[in-house]
Amino acid sequence: MSIEITNLKKSFSKKPLFFIEELTLQTGFTIIRGPSGCGKTTLGRIIAGIEPYDSGKVNGASGNPTILFQESRLLPSVSALDNINVVCRSKKYTVTAKELLNQLGFNDEDMKKRPSELSGGMMRRVAIVRAIVFALERGGNFVLLDEPFTGLDPETRSTAASIIYEHLNNKHVLVITHDEDDTSLLNGRSIVFSDFAK
Repeated sequence: MSIEITNLKKSFSKKPLFFIEELTLQTGFTIIRGPSGCGKTTLGRIIAGIEPYDSGKVNGASGNPTILFQESRLLPSVSALDNINVVCRSKKYTVTAKELLNQLGFNDEDMKKRPSELSGGMMRRVAIVRAIVFALERGGNFVLLDEPFTGLDPETRSTAASIIYEHLNNKHVLVITHDEDDTSLLNGRSIVFSDFAK
């Protein structure tokens, strides 16, 4: 089942932000690019059900949305691993979290560190794994990834993209980015925001 958006209008303080006549999100990755402030993140938040809109319809999104915000939003008082475990309900996904962190370059000591002891790129990797684990165990059919690879070097970016693709390609994933390369990294459909929003 696809996610269908029709005649979607959004404004702030009575100033129009965008109008989207029609947009369909199929299973897999839809990558939306465009300048800051054009409404990309707002669109994602609307589909996720956490942002109101003026008029129109959003049909097909179901269950708990998974959201990776632009900021990593880690809990400062717990370890990197526990920042992921907080969304886990079963031991299976605690094991998955450790495995994914290992793939992204974390050793056992890194996993014990609190966010203040991690670099920006390491915090981003934790946030990515947390989003994946949540989506796998508790998430619905929609995933919003807002600038997912911020702070990652090219090699880590490629590894993270492969992991994201492997685990989330059966969901409707909206990726917000400024980087054209994200389309090929995630084997996605590319949309320039200005091409469909009025």
